[in-house]
Amino acid sequence: VPWTHTAHAVSSSLAVAGALVGMVLLTVAARRCAASWRALARTGPFLVALELVATGWTLTSIAAFEAGLGTWGLGIGQRLQVLAIAVWLVVLAWSAAAEARRE
Repeated sequence: VPWTHTAHAVSSSLAVAGALVGMVLLTVAARRCAASWRALARTGPFLVALELVATGWTLTSIAAFEAGLGTWGLGIGQRLQVLAIAVWLVVLAWSAAAEARRE
């Protein structure tokens, strides 16, 4: 396996871990002041759960692939991860814009 593959795997893992930590912390903060960040407070927990499921799917698929058991839809799991993060970011932006309009 070339070093670029390892570098890609490490950087992707760090990126998803960072996104997941940020999603959890900002969703918790939004729920604590739900009056200000309504959209994120309402949909954030679902999107965080979706991201956790997609991450579990991806990790399971990687383990299966490395064990020679097939890909188990690895690409679908990865795309679901990116989609959940992207939708969460849209909801975050929507919440921030709505709060700015109220001020």
